[in-house]
Amino acid sequence: MSLRRRLAIGAAIAVALAVAAASLSAYLVTRTRLLGDVDAGLQQQITRVLRDGNLTGVSGGPPPGRDRRPGNRFGGPQFYSQAITTTGTATTPDGGQPVLPVTDRDRAVAAGTEAAYFWDAEVRGVALRGITAPAGAGVAVELARPVDEVQSVLSGLGIILLIVTGAGIALGGGLAWFITGRALRPVTDFTAETEGLAEAGDLSRRLPETGDDEIGRLAHVFNGTLDQLEASADAQRRLVADASHELRTPLASLRANIEVLQQPGALPPEDHEALLRDVVEQTDELSALVTDIMHAGETTAMPDEVQDVRLDEITSAAIERIQRLHPGTTVLQDLSITVVDGVPERLNRLVANLLDNAVKWSPAGRPIEVRLHDRVLTVRDHGPGFTDADLPHVFERFYRSTESRGMPGSGLGLSIVRQVADMHDATAMAGNADGGGAIMTITFPALSE
Repeated sequence: MSLRRRLAIGAAIAVALAVAAASLSAYLVTRTRLLGDVDAGLQQQITRVLRDGNLTGVSGGPPPGRDRRPGNRFGGPQFYSQAITTTGTATTPDGGQPVLPVTDRDRAVAAGTEAAYFWDAEVRGVALRGITAPAGAGVAVELARPVDEVQSVLSGLGIILLIVTGAGIALGGGLAWFITGRALRPVTDFTAETEGLAEAGDLSRRLPETGDDEIGRLAHVFNGTLDQLEASADAQRRLVADASHELRTPLASLRANIEVLQQPGALPPEDHEALLRDVVEQTDELSALVTDIMHAGETTAMPDEVQDVRLDEITSAAIERIQRLHPGTTVLQDLSITVVDGVPERLNRLVANLLDNAVKWSPAGRPIEVRLHDRVLTVRDHGPGFTDADLPHVFERFYRSTESRGMPGSGLGLSIVRQVADMHDATAMAGNADGGGAIMTITFPALSE
């Protein structure tokens, strides 16, 4: 069932209940008012009878019957009365045959053990409203009058209210269907737009943002999500394209070398051995490139396994590892105890890439300076530093300066540094140090509460 139909049915039910309640209230109020007038007349008449002390003050008349409707055409309703004793004996004012019913409660009123009360009865097909009141000395008076006119009014009113209720329900249902259609039109348009967007698969399309209501805000949020999806898809395409370009050259070179090695006697033994070493080095470079591509493709969102990490210990371990791999490298370190919120594996990659970049550009015999104080990690080399043209692109994927294109590497190291820094809400900056060389600065935020 559609949302519009559910809302229309709900509104129609609410209108039906409201109209039915109003009609029932009107009917009950009218009935109470009319019967109240009848009871007031009966009370007035019985008071006069009891004041006079006899039954002669009660207007007489023929007994009620289907073919003899009591009532004075212009003088008001016809009353019937009779006196009853504690034994149930009834006497009419004119000595005629009693016609009003006598019950145990009426006899109790005559005996003085029950108060006066109003009652309803039907005698010979005529509806009566009556009152029984004590007259003293073991006698009670019953006084009644027909209520045909009251029932006639109530019957007519009931028919009118039924018609009004049915018409109100039908009108309410129609208006509910119309109004919900108008009210839900933005939702319908929004649904159609999103379905068309999903079918087309075009992330460049955007939903119209009209107004500042819930639909307008939803469209704004949805467009923001589309912006992120489009940016993610573009980044993925660029990563695939760049990775394909970067992998093409080493794969082609590796294949050429392997084809040469497949030809027996094509090279002298010493050249054959050199080519084998070259193939191993190219394979290592290719493995490192694939690893960098895998890390570059990781999300920048912080995973759930965040913990307190000793950044100084991670940096110290990375320095020891780089010195084992490059025995001639000197690293001057000044590390203070620093705890950050993060993922140890990612922070290891960040520090390792910073040190690898510094080692690659440091001249022989010149040290690398690593400093960690006040939640700021700096790594400085004494190489040529960044040119003004290269500095804005240092953290871009696969970006390689003119001077670095002859060196091993994929151009992904510093982009992964920026990616890991963003994941930890840290700031990564690149610049040139005073006195020459490049300096990389990572500033970490304070620990969360």
